[in-house]
Amino acid sequence: MEYCITAAAAYLIHFYPEFFSRSYIVIPLLSLQALIFTFRKKDSMLILLVALLFLQITESLAVSVFDTAIEHERVAMIHGRVIQDGQMRSGRKSGFRIQAYYSADGKADLYSAVGNVFVISPSSDFYYGDEVSVWGSFSGPVFYSYSSRLDSRPFLSEIRVKLISEVKGMFTLFGEAGELASLLILGTGSDGDYILTDDARTSGLSHVLALSGMHLSIIAFLFAKPLERCIGKKWGKAVLTAILFLFCFLSGWRPSLMRAFIFRSLFLLKVEAREAFMLSMVVLYFLFPYSTSDIGGLLSFISLSGILLLSERIAKGLRCFIPLPYAFLLSVGASAAALLFSVPFSLSLFGGYQMWAVVTSYPFNLLISVYMVMALFALLIPQLGYLLVILHSFLEQAFAITGRSELSTGMGEYLILALSIAALLIISYRVDAR
Repeated sequence: MEYCITAAAAYLIHFYPEFFSRSYIVIPLLSLQALIFTFRKKDSMLILLVALLFLQITESLAVSVFDTAIEHERVAMIHGRVIQDGQMRSGRKSGFRIQAYYSADGKADLYSAVGNVFVISPSSDFYYGDEVSVWGSFSGPVFYSYSSRLDSRPFLSEIRVKLISEVKGMFTLFGEAGELASLLILGTGSDGDYILTDDARTSGLSHVLALSGMHLSIIAFLFAKPLERCIGKKWGKAVLTAILFLFCFLSGWRPSLMRAFIFRSLFLLKVEAREAFMLSMVVLYFLFPYSTSDIGGLLSFISLSGILLLSERIAKGLRCFIPLPYAFLLSVGASAAALLFSVPFSLSLFGGYQMWAVVTSYPFNLLISVYMVMALFALLIPQLGYLLVILHSFLEQAFAITGRSELSTGMGEYLILALSIAALLIISYRVDAR
């Protein structure tokens, strides 16, 4: 297996040298490879192989570049299918991503087109699956549209839009608190229309507001035990799976949620974690091939690969130094493992990472979890909306206080990565010694 991993790395280095020229990727990747070779764990090496190959997938497929038979400067119209729900920008513009079918120039001559493109247009309610036409022009990779039109909407999308409209209508009673609730429950809201999301970006905590496996786990935790007690364990799992499926449906099949849903479903079927990880990746890309261009979904897989590979080892190492319950240490180990894998990826993609958020993520994850649960109950008992408003006000203040300037991506980031890897190696060796 060691030779297989080395051969895979050699293949990738030969065909994709630009990917491995990035120090943020090479340093932690080689360190982890050395770590696995040291322990010679068969399962871990298989997971590392998947993670290594998946890192390459993120480089080659994360951006499916829009291409057409004419120059981008001549493109005046694009027709395609929405693959990412529209999000309001400052209450005036809607940003959404479409998979292009064809384009047209100023003379209305049609040309074939492939790839996907991010569109900024006047306020329009477009959802996953809609076929749309947008008119405008390119500015860099973004298509700025002055006019857009909904051409067709699938039947299931019609149902989804009606459900979203009903839920959002209830949340509008609570103002900005309802907007945040809509963002957490439905994945749609006026992104940037209120100050909380701006403060979340400044403090490096915007990820806690983006729908992910964490939010799916909150819903599972909330309904699992009551359902089992009411209708039994077997039927309880079936109904819970249906509820989680509905949650994914309402959110527009977001890749990060679908990854968590598929992984959890396979795990309930007694599939081993490693196999469930691999199968969930295959199933997701088979059902939703466009999800390869979703950064959130890619980060979700990268983080999970770190958790499967290193979380238990880190937790056992921490137990040697910190006398806390193992369940808590396992949670810390999972967060640390996910961070170790995702930070190099984030640095490579976004050019920076706010390390202050590593500390503040824990309390904010808890606060957002409470907020999400309260929002769900507010749908049944509207009077709880007043508590939602109070908690929203507290969150605004908390996000504002934790706002810090972004750390530079110079030697400081390399030092943090090096120290993280060194600490991981020390802990791992101590575990083996025991």
